[in-house]
Formats: sequence, structure tokens, C-alpha cells
Amino acid sequence: MAIGLLGVVSLFACAASETTGKKHKATPVDPGDDFFNDDAPSQEQPLSPSEAPDGGAVFGASSRPSTRDSGTDAAPVVDAGPQPKVYCEGNLVAGHLAVTELLIASRAGSNDDGEWVEITNTRSCWLKIKGITVESPRGAAFNTATVTDDLEIGPEGSFIVADSLDPAKNHRLPGVVVSWNATDVLKNDGDTVTVKLGDTVIDSITYPAFSNLQPGRTLAFPDDCTWGVRSDWQRWSLSFDNWSTGMVGTPNATNDDVACY
Repeated sequence: MAIGLLGVVSLFACAASETTGKKHKATPVDPGDDFFNDDAPSQEQPLSPSEAPDGGAVFGASSRPSTRDSGTDAAPVVDAGPQPKVYCEGNLVAGHLAVTELLIASRAGSNDDGEWVEITNTRSCWLKIKGITVESPRGAAFNTATVTDDLEIGPEGSFIVADSLDPAKNHRLPGVVVSWNATDVLKNDGDTVTVKLGDTVIDSITYPAFSNLQPGRTLAFPDDCTWGVRSDWQRWSLSFDNWSTGMVGTPNATNDDVACY
């Protein structure tokens, strides 16, 4: 599923009100601002694409979900114990895996070795992903990471493809991690990430240049969005939760710190 956009667009996100539970969208930073912006947007008035300051598109609206309170006591949770693995039948095809989170820049400057992408199993069964390759173009060639081990990803589970396996460089990513063994794989001015098995394209996503991404903060597809809207960048959001000191995102975890709208 290829996603192509032209030009520079803006992303924004804001926290939901903890008293009312309402979700807000924040006015994005002007697309003319520098690529990195350490100031979090604070205005809570929604801005539709037709009202963008430069007449262009505005992307990346979402909010932190508020805690739901039904007002009644919840039924006790019964532990049914470990469930048997049910493996997906047939070969991997387009749509079985999907890119759901991107750390395009772990810090400012070049030679960035802390970038990564999260890839999620979209199915309700276990996937065997040995042989999967994840590539990004570099000139006439590609940066390519290959799953060489007998890895299995559970229903709605995920794995990470990072610049490096070194915890000191990837900021101690949890869970299953494979590596490109390269720097600056994810381009700040837009790039394409393609997931393949042999010649079969399982997923391909192209992101544009964003004017207000923050170093060390991921761009995530909210867990409560349907897969059918993943091509709409208005559904994506800058993350809120920290997984490591100074790093914001939810690697190998559900993207429930942001919400669909």
C-alpha cells in the first residue's frame, strides 16, 4: 500500500483534556518553520486543511486518549492461561504487515544511528517472518535489513527495524529488533520504506518532508484507527509516551498514547 505526497507538510498533536475527556486538535506550526521545533503546539482551536496558513494541506492531527470510566464496577478478569498458537495459513501477501510508527530523526544533525520503523502484524494469527526484507533507497542502491532468524510475530504484534542493534545507539529498544547496520537510513526530507518477501511487496509507505517533527519523537498511526485510513496522514500523530530517557514513542507496543479522530 503506497502512500505518496508532495511538498512539505506539518504534523501536530495535543493532549486530551483530563477533566472532560474531550479530544482537541492543535493549530500546526507554520510550514515555513524550521524542520525541528522544540516548542509543542498549544492552541486548541481546530484547523481544517482549507484554512492552512499557506493554502496547502495540514496533516497529523490527533490526541492523547483519556481514561474511560464507565461508572460501574468492571467484571473480574479471568485468566484463561496461555493460548495455543494459531499460525496464519498460506504465504505472506500485501497487507499482512504494515508500518505503524517511524522515528525519522533520533537527534538533530547527520550520521543519525538511532532511527527506526515499527512493523505490525495486521492479522489475528501468528506470522512467520523469516526472509522478510525492509528497504529504503539510498541513491541507486538500498539500505536493506533482512530477517534471517526463525522469528514469529503474534496477532497484532510487531517488530522493529533500526539503524543499529547497539542499545546505546538505538536507546534500548524493547522486543524484537533487526538492523540496517547503517546511519541516516530514514531521510528527513521524505523517504519510502518497503517491506518485501522475495519479490512480493507486503507493504510500502512513502512519507513527505514534515516541517515540525521533533528529534527523538516518533510519528505513530493510532491503535484505534482502522487500517483503511492509514494512507491519510491526518490520522497519524506525534507520540506522547516515553520509552527511554529523552525519547518519545511506543516501540513494539500499541500506539494507544494517541487517538484517531
